Amino acid sequence: MRSRYTAYTLQNFKYLITTTHPVQQSAVKQQKLYEQSAHTLWQKLEVVDKESGEASDPVGIVEFKAWFKESLSSPEKVHHERSSFMKIEDRWYFIYPGISHTKMDAVGRNDPCPCGSGRKYKKCCNQTNG
Repeated sequence: MRSRYTAYTLQNFKYLITTTHPVQQSAVKQQKLYEQSAHTLWQKLEVVDKESGEASDPVGIVEFKAWFKESLSSPEKVHHERSSFMKIEDRWYFIYPGISHTKMDAVGRNDPCPCGSGRKYKKCCNQTNG
């Protein structure tokens, strides 16, 4: 989490993409990251809580607050989030909510959609149902 915060402060969007779950990386666009945060002035990070995330854990959740300004003269704001991470081959990856982190070819049409909507895949993210 701290390394991703630092990457945001340095506008190291390549790092942000490579530390995103590998299945999600193609959906995360460097230009979109730039547009969302190029003019953000990050002030500080506070890790509020964490669940799991130890060396032996396959997943973890980090709750954090990140303070920022949109310009030098703007008021300070806070972004409060609970982020999920998954370990693959001893490396932690951020999981974007709303973007599947399951290979879609492993999901059947009648299986629950991996995006978490609660709908069947064929009625949600598949969109090939005609």
